[in-house]
Amino acid sequence: MALKKHPQRKEQENLETFQTMFDVIPIFPALNIYVKEKARLKTKGEILDDFDLLIGSTAIFNNLTLVTRNVSDFDRLEEIDIEDWTTNSVS
Repeated sequence: MALKKHPQRKEQENLETFQTMFDVIPIFPALNIYVKEKARLKTKGEILDDFDLLIGSTAIFNNLTLVTRNVSDFDRLEEIDIEDWTTNSVS
């Protein structure tokens, strides 16, 4: 008689298989950029949501292009490369 896998174990296996399809980018190396940008934006009165700021800082640190429709928020960050694929425009 074959042993049945527990549903939770099968879901864990599915998750692990799914995760292998992506590279995980650590956020900790980007924290220096995050702190500098947060202070700069606060001084200018252009506060950005903490999660957006962390995403943008991580993209900057890793020299990645951030693909987003939310260009008006992310373009406040210095040295960020942004593309909005919904309008075919590049910032």
